[in-house]
Amino acid sequence: MMRHNLFPRLCKIIVLFAFPTLLLFGCASTTQIILLPDADSKVGVIEVSTDKGAQTLNQAWQATESASMDKTPGEPKILEKEEVRRAFREALVAEPAPPVSFIMYFKTDSSVLSTESLALLTKVLDVFHARKATDIIISGHTDAVGSVDYNRSLSLRRAKTVADILVARGIDRQIIQMTYHGKGNPLIPSSDGVPEPRNRRVEITVR
Repeated sequence: MMRHNLFPRLCKIIVLFAFPTLLLFGCASTTQIILLPDADSKVGVIEVSTDKGAQTLNQAWQATESASMDKTPGEPKILEKEEVRRAFREALVAEPAPPVSFIMYFKTDSSVLSTESLALLTKVLDVFHARKATDIIISGHTDAVGSVDYNRSLSLRRAKTVADILVARGIDRQIIQMTYHGKGNPLIPSSDGVPEPRNRRVEITVR
């Protein structure tokens, strides 16, 4: 749950593009907070609090408002989404596109991409250029077979493999961030020593 403390502000609109996504509108001493759905119509939960109390927003297009810190935020209500879109059109147009993620799989005990995943790189490049992205995160992973040190090294080699391929295809290495986790953060939880092909992966996030 995200918490937001209200404070006075002069006539301005702020859109917070984190999860959950919020639209804040303040004029004089009144602040209105609207919880927006993401591209998949999902919403998070936010607690809006002042010195005198709090209200929880957990539905798309739900809103509350407060005149000051010494008053409880108003009872949440659902706004008409078309009304919100009309009223805050300029702020909503400025919303950045959500990150796009890809998962690429590797052959057992190697940093060699599977044939299917190698072909997926074309789509990664297409998304990168279409979004004019300025940030790519590459995270390497392994399954639970092997020692901790070996798997961390292998996950790094896998991340480097993908980074090198993207650089060779024209992406600036300076915008690539790499992380590696070994067998930590598995996609499919498993016991030590159990081979799980879906954990032998690199996750790419294009932002």
